[in-house]
Amino acid sequence: MKTETFECEDSYEAKKLAGLLAVQKDNSIYVSRIAGAVKNEIIIMLKDKSSHSVTLKDDKNVWRLKSLVEDVVAGKKTISECLCKNHDSQVRISTQ
Repeated sequence: MKTETFECEDSYEAKKLAGLLAVQKDNSIYVSRIAGAVKNEIIIMLKDKSSHSVTLKDDKNVWRLKSLVEDVVAGKKTISECLCKNHDSQVRISTQ
């Protein structure tokens, strides 16, 4: 199991990201895709078609998060847990 840490702009953004990536009862996540990314902001679309922006520390964190979400949606990786600590969201993942 591997842990990816994403640095957010503040603790509110870190909590929001951890909530959006939270594992559901059926061990899936509610994220359907990444709708866009601009500089240090990423737009996450959920399965209910709502969109939510998360502001990260920098564009490097945005591109790492985008890559992770794309791999999870494609079934290449699985999120097992999301934690929030200060300005960071920690995502535990496993590879399929």
